[in-house]
Amino acid sequence: MKPCIFLFTAGLLDAILTHVGISLGFIEEGNPMMREIIDEGWSYFYLIKIFLPMVLIFLFYLKPFQGIIRKLLISTCVLYLSVLAYHMVWVILYLNTPT
Repeated sequence: MKPCIFLFTAGLLDAILTHVGISLGFIEEGNPMMREIIDEGWSYFYLIKIFLPMVLIFLFYLKPFQGIIRKLLISTCVLYLSVLAYHMVWVILYLNTPT
């Protein structure tokens, strides 16, 4: 259950920080597919960022911690942890930038 809560929270936090960073002009979206989605509208971006982790959480509840679902869930959590670490780096750099 804890990985599911982390996954949803991390996905939402990633979406919010990405939105803030792009809006402030401090970062650019590195994923070309997500960049296209952002160009279509932020609501699509948020829908995808929330929908995809929810699909994985739903699959987890069908077969908790078994086989490929367990590997996908853990791998996604590790990936989101690294993305959030990257976000923290640019947030710190942004806050330390003289105005």
